[in-house]
Amino acid sequence: VFWGQEHLNCLMLVEEHLRNYLHLHKEDSNNSWSKGKACHIQPPPSPVAPSPRAEHSSDDLRTGNFQYIQDSGSQKLPGPHEVVFYSETEDNPGVMLWRYPEPRVLTFVRITPVPFNTTEDPEISTAYLGDVLQVPCSLEYWDELQQAFVLYREFSLSESCACQLQLPSLSLTEQQKELVASDLWRIVLNHNGEGGDEQSSDSDCGSQLPCDQLVSPIALAACTRVDSCFAPWFVPSLGVSLQLAQLEVHLCHHLEQLGTVPSRKLHPFLPDRKLPQEQEFMVISSRGPQVFMRQWNNGPRHCQEMSFSTQLDCKLLEYRNLTHLQLLQSCALQGQATAMSCPQNTSLAVNVFVDPMFLNISQYAIHTMDTALLSWQQ
Repeated sequence: VFWGQEHLNCLMLVEEHLRNYLHLHKEDSNNSWSKGKACHIQPPPSPVAPSPRAEHSSDDLRTGNFQYIQDSGSQKLPGPHEVVFYSETEDNPGVMLWRYPEPRVLTFVRITPVPFNTTEDPEISTAYLGDVLQVPCSLEYWDELQQAFVLYREFSLSESCACQLQLPSLSLTEQQKELVASDLWRIVLNHNGEGGDEQSSDSDCGSQLPCDQLVSPIALAACTRVDSCFAPWFVPSLGVSLQLAQLEVHLCHHLEQLGTVPSRKLHPFLPDRKLPQEQEFMVISSRGPQVFMRQWNNGPRHCQEMSFSTQLDCKLLEYRNLTHLQLLQSCALQGQATAMSCPQNTSLAVNVFVDPMFLNISQYAIHTMDTALLSWQQ
């Protein structure tokens, strides 16, 4: 994207022409209506649809509604009302996946004590295992916009005590974005803590080697109770995904558009018109930008959420040697913004996370920025 004074002037001219054209078109339509017969059109009564109730279900995986499928290495995804188990390998942890026929919100997840496979070392007592050994796990959901599994909750399995996950309430007065609705969910055993769609776990540490064989995904299914709920307002009514490989903004000077006023600091010298009419003085680069936007509607209540992430850097033109000067070294930037609007009030929450930023400020950078400010003021 190239941007300078000439681009701004052209867009302002286009906007002026469009505004004049639409104004004339509106006057012609008003004149045509005034010549016709006046008629009274009564708007049809708006039907008031009854608000659909939420559908709750309890203990989804163990009541017989789901079919268990032991995967044989094909890594297939489950269909509706199916549970698929991935066996643990040296590269991938054990996984239990299940799919609902519609996007549902998990309202209750409780895992009773899971029996560990400790037959290899009979000298270890059960009490010792229950107090010390724990298997890290993660509950993840499939995000259609990102086309990846997203970490939802982290927990640890034990042989001596039950594990109950802290899930958000269904009350719509809370943050709507916390009520994640998805048709595909999974539990990853021996989760490595890196989240997302990463399934490979490094086994360089010796303490993780025994955990790979402690719990099987099928044993996890027998110990897991999952309650879910479906309601139309849990599902986003609008979703937008924008992902680019590279985005660069080139800021330019168009000397023909800057006027004829010479700089006072150059007095009494005048330019000899041998300068290029287009000067690129700054390049802002964004590597791998991703933007995801969602909107939920529930009557008068609306919720919009936007999340973004990218890798930023910035270069300036150094006028003395006509080379690029690194103003901002490459750094990661990510954030999230949520807007809740209802008849009573409107709230906005913004979170931005940035890596340590390194700025190179010198007299060349100050001179280039000062020149750009003077140019735009003209």
